[in-house]
Amino acid sequence: MFKKLGINIAFIFLITSTLHATQISIQQDTLINIIQQEDRLTQQKRLIKYIKSYFQNAELPQIVAGKDTIQRLFTKYNLPDKEAFGYFIESIYQNKNHDLKSAEVYMLKAIQVARKNNGHYLLYQFLSHLSFIKTDEGDFTGAIYNYRMAKKEALIMEDNLLQILLDVNISDLYYKSGFYNQSINYLDQAEALLQTESPLRKEQLTAVILYNKSENYFRMKSYDSLKIYHNKLEALDSKSYKIHTYRLRTSYYLRLLKRDYTAAIKQIKDLKGDKKYVPSDLDNQHLADAYFKSGQLDSARQTVNKLLANIVDDNHPEIRFHLYELLAQIAERKGNTKLAADNFKLALKESQENNLRITQVGNISSQMKIDETENSYIQRTEAYKRERLWLIFMVLVAALSIVAIALIYRNVKQKRHYEKLLFAAKREELAFINSHEVRKYLTNILGIMDILKNSENKLEEYEQLEPHLHKSASLLDESIKNISEKLNDDE
Repeated sequence: MFKKLGINIAFIFLITSTLHATQISIQQDTLINIIQQEDRLTQQKRLIKYIKSYFQNAELPQIVAGKDTIQRLFTKYNLPDKEAFGYFIESIYQNKNHDLKSAEVYMLKAIQVARKNNGHYLLYQFLSHLSFIKTDEGDFTGAIYNYRMAKKEALIMEDNLLQILLDVNISDLYYKSGFYNQSINYLDQAEALLQTESPLRKEQLTAVILYNKSENYFRMKSYDSLKIYHNKLEALDSKSYKIHTYRLRTSYYLRLLKRDYTAAIKQIKDLKGDKKYVPSDLDNQHLADAYFKSGQLDSARQTVNKLLANIVDDNHPEIRFHLYELLAQIAERKGNTKLAADNFKLALKESQENNLRITQVGNISSQMKIDETENSYIQRTEAYKRERLWLIFMVLVAALSIVAIALIYRNVKQKRHYEKLLFAAKREELAFINSHEVRKYLTNILGIMDILKNSENKLEEYEQLEPHLHKSASLLDESIKNISEKLNDDE
């Protein structure tokens, strides 16, 4: 529910799969051929694609029979990774059955076996799937952590395509958490790596990256940047229904940013009759915003209430916060201060939950920056070691002692440079974590002030909220002192 960029993850899945979507039945000859593949890495890649394709498109009754058939073939032909793949299949089945906790347990077992066998490709795949499960659970911190671990495996394998897919998925989580600059940064990384891919993959992934950047710039209210990426989507030579959807959605985004709400409302409503357009609850959310900003308060309220009534899980506090805040603003305009205050309270509760998640995501974000710096340092160090051995050999042959001394000096200098980068990244981590703590407590204070502002009995409300206000102010003061102390300690 309320998937923002989830369509793009599904698109990436289609890019990486080589089997047709209509292949629902188990094709034993094909599966046996894959199992008997001699090269183990090729075997693992083909099996992953086969299993993904089958479980993505089969209905639940077919999956129950199909997974048993697959397991029997694994045992019959003594597949080397049959235990890990067994847990992987069971996890996908439980996920399809909407039992996310069981899916997580089986995926963790698959990861444990793959790690024991030192299988980098399987670890990458299993950690990525665990991130998908964590995202469905609303645990963005866990999702980003597992993406971080998967990225380490992709770097070890030096596989650019795997890194591109991870960067796009990580950017999606940062987008959903409101970290738009970080999201764009990962999309930039994916775009840079994309230059090494084949033309077909390049075209498909380019569309995803362009659309995801458009989403970020829309959230940042950057009309000029959104216009640039909308034009890039228009320039793509493709009639894909997904790209058709991207173009139409970014088109009405531009109208919303220009505050042409009447035209935007008409365009969004017309999309319901477009058979090639892939609708999303996000469209209705934007429709509610457009109704509100154009003064159509009753239509806005009805649309928001429908969205809230259709929520089937509790994994998206950032969306519920926006919807409750919108209801509060509608009530405020209509002069119903009590209803406005009630909805502001609900919005505050969702905001607090979302801020906690944002803080946790920020912690992982900082650690990922440190990982990237360390990885760059390790790669450079290895390169310098090879250079050093080669030049030392040349020195021994040609007695070029001056060259050897210059090399050693350069290595020391470069090592100090990357040590400084690592230190700076760690300082940034401290500043990042504590700044978000400050933000959390400040949000609490502002929320309390909003409640008081819209309260009918300010004295009574103040007496009830005074302890919370004092506690938030005290914690804010402690957080500010904590920032200063930690930064001074690092000096």
